[in-house]
Amino acid sequence: MIDIEELSFQWQPQQSKPTLAIPRLQIAKGEHIFLHGPSGCGKSTLLSLLAGINRPTTGKLSIFGCELNKLSNSKRDAFRADHIGYIFQNFNLLPYLSPIDNVTLGCQFSKQRHQKALTCSPSLPLEAARLLNALGLDNQFHQQNVANLSIGQQQRVAAARAFIGAPELIIADEPTSALDTNNRQSFIALLFAQAQAVNSTLVFVSHDESLQPLFNRSIDLVALQEQI
Repeated sequence: MIDIEELSFQWQPQQSKPTLAIPRLQIAKGEHIFLHGPSGCGKSTLLSLLAGINRPTTGKLSIFGCELNKLSNSKRDAFRADHIGYIFQNFNLLPYLSPIDNVTLGCQFSKQRHQKALTCSPSLPLEAARLLNALGLDNQFHQQNVANLSIGQQQRVAAARAFIGAPELIIADEPTSALDTNNRQSFIALLFAQAQAVNSTLVFVSHDESLQPLFNRSIDLVALQEQI
């Protein structure tokens, strides 16, 4: 699913050393990866590269068989819309929309994900409702203003938006940072269940290393870069 080789990234050409430098990293389809490391080690930079927001300065980055560093900006945007679901740390929900409408936004920019969603349910709102229920948000909350939901409820909306249309890769950036330990583990269990249902690869970033045992594999980004 993810193949990285001799990758480096730097924000400015005159930097003395790159912000991120990864000699080799491979992640298989369906793996659940826990990515960790201290602040400033390049986690957010790596996620931006995986999502196609930024392009590597040097090296190879291939996702789902496509080398993102060879695509134009518009083609990387299209690739992201079709193949990647992103759960942001601050959720990035539209506060004036309902949970259902926030979730269906995940298909507005991708015909492919729209079509895949309709193979699971007769309409996008029904598929959004199915995912919200699977992630623990009951029907009574589906049409409320999302700004009135609790942090944990908003988190479930953000996850459902990432999963709609069964993207091959799910990126989760510190999605449990505002939750207590019990709710964190419960949410991750729901996340795993949805990822397994469609065999999505999950890359989960967190500072909370107590979550490591829940994942297939743990990657220390500092140690990975020290292999150079």
